[in-house]
Amino acid sequence: MAIRYGFHMSISGSISNAAMHAGEKGYGAFQIFTANARSWKANRVDESEGKKFFKYSKEFNSIPFAHAPYLCNPASPKQDIWEKSIELLISNMENCKALGIKSIVVHMGSNVGSGRDAGIERIVEFSKRAMRMAGSVKMLFENSSGYTNSMGSSFNEMAEIISGINSKNIGICIDTCHAFAAGYDMRTEKGVKSMFEEIEHSMGLNKVCLIHLNDAKFGLGSGLDRHWHIGKGFIGEAGFINLFKSGYLDDKCIIMETPENGEGDDSSNERELLKIMQSAGYKNV
Repeated sequence: MAIRYGFHMSISGSISNAAMHAGEKGYGAFQIFTANARSWKANRVDESEGKKFFKYSKEFNSIPFAHAPYLCNPASPKQDIWEKSIELLISNMENCKALGIKSIVVHMGSNVGSGRDAGIERIVEFSKRAMRMAGSVKMLFENSSGYTNSMGSSFNEMAEIISGINSKNIGICIDTCHAFAAGYDMRTEKGVKSMFEEIEHSMGLNKVCLIHLNDAKFGLGSGLDRHWHIGKGFIGEAGFINLFKSGYLDDKCIIMETPENGEGDDSSNERELLKIMQSAGYKNV
């Protein structure tokens, strides 16, 4: 039941600072963007920064994950956007290699009205091309919230796409806010069990490599990707206790991408997480 947790860290100042600050805070895992999250510019990691980042990660025994820039759209029917997305992802995967990061989280994106089947075809080809160029970095597809034309809002659909890619170097990242917004009700033990049974039967639980633990600002099935503070949203404290009690998160890495505002910050979300884990029966937290 060795759960590692941490937060998405800023790379402001220098990318190595993210690893140092995560280690100083005692996070067992953390996540970063390896470049500007909202730019097509393919900034490459400086070699000395890469070495420092790797050093801090090892020194503090903290597992780093990367997140692909938001602009990447593997399902886009627009050829220029699709090609630019591949180039941007490959650049970020190369940055991962320089930093010693083994996995990168990727959104499946939007089919922009071209249809589900066309979206699946684009994602499969996108993934195969990216892995041919930078295959040693594992791609973790993140489930979506079910917004219009989004891909991967159901785990069955994600499994279909992963089957088409047919690579051992593909896994998934479960975002709890996105799953709830897409209609997976984690507020009950039955709902948690049903969600993980869908994953188990469609692709296998071994595909679950990372958890994005976020509460939801809006209700079940809203389709809205709005992260909220742990225990203060519509999933709620009881829902997260059910999630941890299920045992499905044992030995997983957990990253929180909660906001920082008047309602809470990383410190308050960490305290709430530890309270929830203790309520769920975890002793050494």
